[in-house]
Amino acid sequence: MGRRIKAIFFDIDGTLRDFQTGRVPDSAKEALLEARKAGILLFIATGRHKLEMEEENLLEGITFDGYVTLNGQYCYCKDRVIYDFPIDPVEVERTLALLEEEPFPCLFMEGDCMYINMVNSMVEQVQLEIGTRIPPVFNVERARNHPIYQMIPYISTDMENRLRKCLAGCEFIRWHDEMAIDVIPAGGSKWNGILKMAEHYGFSAHEMAAIGDGKNDISMITGAGLGIAMGNASDEVKDTAGYITDSIDADGLKKAVFHILDLN
Repeated sequence: MGRRIKAIFFDIDGTLRDFQTGRVPDSAKEALLEARKAGILLFIATGRHKLEMEEENLLEGITFDGYVTLNGQYCYCKDRVIYDFPIDPVEVERTLALLEEEPFPCLFMEGDCMYINMVNSMVEQVQLEIGTRIPPVFNVERARNHPIYQMIPYISTDMENRLRKCLAGCEFIRWHDEMAIDVIPAGGSKWNGILKMAEHYGFSAHEMAAIGDGKNDISMITGAGLGIAMGNASDEVKDTAGYITDSIDADGLKKAVFHILDLN
């Protein structure tokens, strides 16, 4: 008798959604339906903002039981916020001060709003690569008076090192090799958000599976009862997984879900 998986947490980019096509493969949609038929709860666990998911139609109308967004800092199901963990306002202030001294593009993410201070060629290229439109340019002074759950500086590794020294109360996740990182509160992670969602729904870590491909997925792949890495993941991510499926363009998501169903 295999383990009983009651819930699956899915990363979006490179896991559910193919960067090359900008689509959720039909085989993945089929697998999600089969998991639902088996009574498994389905969740999103992403670094994305809910506005990106909704306005860009990243999930193509597929509904989930809950959403762990902004790398675990803002988690909700339907209209109810289950858990939120904003960046310390002191760290936001330090970021704003640094932007005044030496401006660089930085995206600020509130619960219901996201905005950037400026747009340059780096922002344009990164957004094009991830298939998402450029966020609106706002006066980022509003970040002083609103909870900020994640910041995305569009910077090189050299500037990242400077920022790390400035923001000791934050954690950094580089998701673009040369041009972009996620900044979240120290101690924050997708896994923390997932645990809050699991507590809300009443299942344990052992009863969940997590599927991902990026560095920000490592915490949930190692924490879940069954951690699965996509075939298109880096070796660093694959090394943390209990099971490795095929790449997204070879029906990897479908194969991962059917592996879970076989265990059940």
